[in-house]
Amino acid sequence: MANKKIAAAACLLLAAGVLVISACTEMIGAVAPKRDIMKPYISVQPKSASYHVGQSVAPKLEFKIWDWEAEDGALSYQWFSFADIEAYCKGDAEAVTELIEIDMAAADVQNVLTVSYNLPGTIAASAAGKQYFYYAVVTNYNPDAGNKDRDSVQSEVAVLSFSAPGEPLVPIIVRNPVDAAYGWGEMLNTLKVEARPAEQSDRLTYNWYINDKYSAKGGTLIPTSDLNFLMPDYNDLDLGENYYYVEVINQTVAAKSIPAIITMEPGLRAAAPVITVQPKDSLTFTGEALGTLTVAGTSPDRGTISYQWYSNSTASNKGGKAVSGATGATYTPTVSTSKADKYFYYAVVTNTNTKVKGATTATAASNAVRVSVASPTTETTANLYMVIPDPGQTTNKFQYIRGYGGMDVAWGNFPRTSQADTELMYDPNRLGYNILRIMVKADYVDPADTINMLITGDRPDYFENVKIVNKYGGYVAASPWTPPKNWKSNNSINGGGNLIPRYYSLFAQYLRTFAQIMYDNGAPIYCISISNEPNYVAGYDGCEWSPEEMRDFYIEQGRFTEGIRGWGGGKEIPTVLTMNGESANTPTINNAALQDPRSKANIDLLARHIYGSRDTSLWNTYKDLITKQDADGKDVYMEVWMTEHNINSANATGYYNDSTWNYVWRFMNDVDLVIRLNNENAFVWWASKRFYSMVGDGQFGTTDGSPLPRGWGLAHYARFTTGMNRIKINLDTIGKTNTLKDNTTVTHTDRATSVVNRLIDDMDNDSVRITSFISQDGNEISLVLMTPTKTGSGGYDVGTVRVQLPEGFTVKGITAVRSTGGRANEIFQPFDGVQLNRERTMAYIELGKGQIVSVKFTK
Repeated sequence: MANKKIAAAACLLLAAGVLVISACTEMIGAVAPKRDIMKPYISVQPKSASYHVGQSVAPKLEFKIWDWEAEDGALSYQWFSFADIEAYCKGDAEAVTELIEIDMAAADVQNVLTVSYNLPGTIAASAAGKQYFYYAVVTNYNPDAGNKDRDSVQSEVAVLSFSAPGEPLVPIIVRNPVDAAYGWGEMLNTLKVEARPAEQSDRLTYNWYINDKYSAKGGTLIPTSDLNFLMPDYNDLDLGENYYYVEVINQTVAAKSIPAIITMEPGLRAAAPVITVQPKDSLTFTGEALGTLTVAGTSPDRGTISYQWYSNSTASNKGGKAVSGATGATYTPTVSTSKADKYFYYAVVTNTNTKVKGATTATAASNAVRVSVASPTTETTANLYMVIPDPGQTTNKFQYIRGYGGMDVAWGNFPRTSQADTELMYDPNRLGYNILRIMVKADYVDPADTINMLITGDRPDYFENVKIVNKYGGYVAASPWTPPKNWKSNNSINGGGNLIPRYYSLFAQYLRTFAQIMYDNGAPIYCISISNEPNYVAGYDGCEWSPEEMRDFYIEQGRFTEGIRGWGGGKEIPTVLTMNGESANTPTINNAALQDPRSKANIDLLARHIYGSRDTSLWNTYKDLITKQDADGKDVYMEVWMTEHNINSANATGYYNDSTWNYVWRFMNDVDLVIRLNNENAFVWWASKRFYSMVGDGQFGTTDGSPLPRGWGLAHYARFTTGMNRIKINLDTIGKTNTLKDNTTVTHTDRATSVVNRLIDDMDNDSVRITSFISQDGNEISLVLMTPTKTGSGGYDVGTVRVQLPEGFTVKGITAVRSTGGRANEIFQPFDGVQLNRERTMAYIELGKGQIVSVKFTK
């Protein structure tokens, strides 16, 4: 953009020079390139028909073309016929008409062109069992096109079938399965045949076949395929052409489809394996036998998975030593358990795929795990006694935790988030975030132009950062601040205007195209919203939407991403999910869309920002509005993501404080508000790379690319609670005195005045916070414990917390990390201050003032 502005200025200053004028004219007034040939289309296909012998036969076939513009080229057509499907497969169709030009003036008042073919009169006297096959080819000729002067399209095959009087009629195939080509390992589309019975009382069944040749004879019947669609199985496929056809059956007669050719081309390179089962930390009491470590991985591109275990001297999945012979999915360490000690292991999972052009192998390292040998504690007393009640009871189980992360801001006044920064944040063994929010810019009406501007400008990692998040099994949420200015009432990308309703479809297509571009460039997204902060009038990129406008947009445009592949949780998903307008404060601006079942059906996720009405929660107050039915007809809650908040000291003097440990607590209280008080499913901070955020940008005392206290604080939640459900934790006062190490008496929790888990929204809340979470399989329980201060003062020194685990939960492994202050890597260290009783049902955790401690218990 800067270069173009300079050039334009030069044109104005030097307009008197002929050469300069010529150069400027070439730059800003060049002749537009020729358009590519417009591919012809058929709006209404010729129709098949099924008759009894002697029945009156329609005298002609016809197809229709709607709204063809003469300036797009001159159309012509030709009809063809063939004896049977085998003749078609061999290319033995014969022309039954000359090439005939279509008279554009023949279109009716609705601009519909109808093209007919008069059938031979002999067809009416056909015998039972006879079939006739026809199709048309439409060609567009345009000598002014830029790429080629003509292009053609073939119609569906029209089949005329005859049965004896009183016998079943042959089913009518309306649309044959469609050919497709894929790179090896890509997600395959469903093959589908559209058919209808010739008589309303007929009932159709289907037999699908895979063949080794282009033919509708023979082949292998695919079991359990009695539906009008089929998902091809990679186990049946090989490189090159693969052939499928279907028999559509009505009692004793059948219609066969034209075979579909599924062409499998080599993939680019072996895909990184997805680790589906991570090894777990284990705890063995002295003298006991060591447990077994387990890892499991899958190949996204149908390669072969193999394993190699490594030992290490630290809790890292890099730089270890391969364990000889440890090449299975399980491994039992061979160390001594005669004395207390600790050992570290990880596995490298390899995907080998020979059906690719490039590298045939790709690897992924598992989490590093700690194998501990320890003695059980003999302690029975503590300062604080807590119990986790049965998490199987619905009253004790709360929201699912989708995850945590931040935003890559695409504005030029924000620092570039490099691939190294994204690796730091989203590597599970580093900060461990899993949600990235990206901006959908709208500088041009074509999203491809806008993305290209970003990538060739100051955001060269736009695609690559998304790829990194997807590689680690994360989720990418895309948010538009505004539609292109051309479609807004104020003709500006800035706030102060709304999207004009007649352009709803264009904006829906803009977002759809954006999602498709991301997929096509190997950077698919998980979800896309329709607006950032639709209820805030911004002096920068922005657009206002009323609640009714958002409702109407979803009613009119539906799930506008339908069929655009996305990615989330380490796997491809059939459709990018849709997200509502992300409110600047209260989420109730979406009530109109949620109260109307037509719009609600098209919204997959909800989002809000907590700049205002911070403690207004959809979960707590509007459960009926966020309840939907899943595919099984079961009532489920829609996920609510907190997708933006920013807290900083608001002036240059205070900015130096924002990256210090004492100022981490306002940030951590923000996370606690979203997760514990508001029961929301995700926490996403504003700019992830900034001096007041998770990674430093080199300003106000920070080091560019280094983790900050807020970054490590969020890592406690990200690495210990992602993918789990929050569960209840109770203060147990039966026969016990809860007196903290600093002599504070604790009598209750979850009240406005509680010392533990104060039930209040206060950015300087210094109550002790203890939250608990359980994995989906029930085999892991995590605790996040923190003792905030008010920027260095106040807070509580707890001492020992005794946690009674749920009945039946016997601990086999413990992972614990503590942050106590300082900067960078010094504030996220393995923690040995967690002990178990002999029965492995009671945990004792040391918790001082101004600390964050995270603990994960493995069953």
